[in-house]
Amino acid sequence: MQILPSLPPGATSSHPTPVGIWQSLLSHLLQQHYGLTLNDTPFANDGVIEQHIDAGISLCDALNGIVEKYDLVRTDRPGFSIAVQSPFITRIDILRARKACGLMKRRGYRAVTDITTGRYSGVAR
Repeated sequence: MQILPSLPPGATSSHPTPVGIWQSLLSHLLQQHYGLTLNDTPFANDGVIEQHIDAGISLCDALNGIVEKYDLVRTDRPGFSIAVQSPFITRIDILRARKACGLMKRRGYRAVTDITTGRYSGVAR
């Protein structure tokens, strides 16, 4: 029989919650690409994030919905180009944000992927 150590009072688990993962990634993406904070969007409310997760909406689709609704412009692209530049977030942007937020670790990689792509079916938030 294996005895697992218990967490001391006040300590939290090293596993972030789905809402926490969305908050981390959204904060990074909004700041990096649009110069906004999480509080500048409806995602400042945990309930809004939970509704998106429960509905199976991917983080990319949820953020791009906000971009479209408020006609946001990406601020991370220098200069002008002849080609039309999309204001939307891509899967590559999400992967870069995951790396920047420390969510590309082998342990929990699949769970984070499921959470961000709308395939999460867990109960605990």
